[in-house]
Amino acid sequence: MIPLLFVCLLFTACETQAAPAAIGPESRAGNVEPASNYEAALTAILQKVVTDEGRVRYDLLRGALNEDFRRVLKAVEDFDATTLDTDAQKLAFWMNAYNVQMLQNIIETPKVNNIIDDGFADAFFDKPFLTASTGITLNQIENVILRRQAGRADLQAFQVDRLDLRLHVGLNCAAVSCPRLRRRAFTTATLDAELDAALRDFAGSPAHFRIDGNRLVVSSLLDWYGPDFDQPGLPAGDLLVQHMPPSRPGYAALKTALSGRTAAQIKALANVQFEYLWEVNRVR
Repeated sequence: MIPLLFVCLLFTACETQAAPAAIGPESRAGNVEPASNYEAALTAILQKVVTDEGRVRYDLLRGALNEDFRRVLKAVEDFDATTLDTDAQKLAFWMNAYNVQMLQNIIETPKVNNIIDDGFADAFFDKPFLTASTGITLNQIENVILRRQAGRADLQAFQVDRLDLRLHVGLNCAAVSCPRLRRRAFTTATLDAELDAALRDFAGSPAHFRIDGNRLVVSSLLDWYGPDFDQPGLPAGDLLVQHMPPSRPGYAALKTALSGRTAAQIKALANVQFEYLWEVNRVR
């Protein structure tokens, strides 16, 4: 028979050694008050740090504008996402949240020059960050919430009702091959105009689509997310051509190469080369 005192001591020890409750990620914003209107505050910052080409002045974000930016980050961390009812509201917030968290990744990792080559992919995209009062990775924002893929049950409550392919030109992963970071925060009032402009910029840029000798060079976004770009009655190639300014370099050749083709058919072309450069999009 085990003495009662020993049982009590054993029970106490087990309680002491029990696994602690899971703790979510801490704030990266520090001891600041959240911006009262984070969209307006974010726009003011973006217009100061993002060039017309989409390059970013991270030195300003680490320096003179750091407290202002951390107030925006704090607002994103504290945001009540249960108040978002429409897809436009959800798209605007979650794309802003993704872009703000990605900016913070580069701010606090000044040594990174190439996100993949320098080994920061997991830390940037698969590590949970405090967003809307819960720990969420950037990949979960993109794939579970915005692309409606399977994932954590609690995140499915935040999902959009319909996948909008333009999310791929709204998210910015801080790499030079990303569709460029917009100089305005996304808002429900301007969402369609901003995303349509972003899609035109994406399709119209030789950095993403060009004829190089005998090769058709295409953004890897079409390789990774091809089915998202195929719309009912409008294959990916036609969608891209529709958004290409006819005045852009190589328009006629690109129109011939892409027209009438789905993403899978473009991928199957013998002369296609997918390209994505992971150099950080800082101002040189």
